[in-house]
Amino acid sequence: MICRLSSLLLLALLINGCDTPNKSLPYALKITEEGLGSLQPDTPFNQINTSLSGFEFEKLSPISALENEKIYLMKRGGQTVAQIISDPSGKRIAEIQITSSLIKNRYDQGIGDILPESKTLRCNDDICRNDSEPSLHYRIDQKTRIIKEITFSRL
Repeated sequence: MICRLSSLLLLALLINGCDTPNKSLPYALKITEEGLGSLQPDTPFNQINTSLSGFEFEKLSPISALENEKIYLMKRGGQTVAQIISDPSGKRIAEIQITSSLIKNRYDQGIGDILPESKTLRCNDDICRNDSEPSLHYRIDQKTRIIKEITFSRL
């Protein structure tokens, strides 16, 4: 009986364990004024795929042959968690767009969370930014204040 119960418990752990990459990150990762973890504006674009361990990076093709801008999709367990866009030269990071609720800001707020009002938060229609973090932009639902997008941009 104990052996059978142990086998069932092990099977349950294996089934649940296989599903965890889509539900969690390999380590806490925050989007801040400095960037996304070790991805910072001065990170060479060709080193993005080696800057963060535990993630897959998919390089998208340029829109046209005349464009130097590049885009990487940052993935975890097959799910896109961020898009990283180069500057026009294709050599540095211009924007990091968070696409997953798994990545939060330094206040532990992410996509799907409410962006609380504060004295240092400035909003223009549905785009908000905090005075202390001018490189982070939040697109919110104006009625509910729920965060729809978070973008890091130094341009």
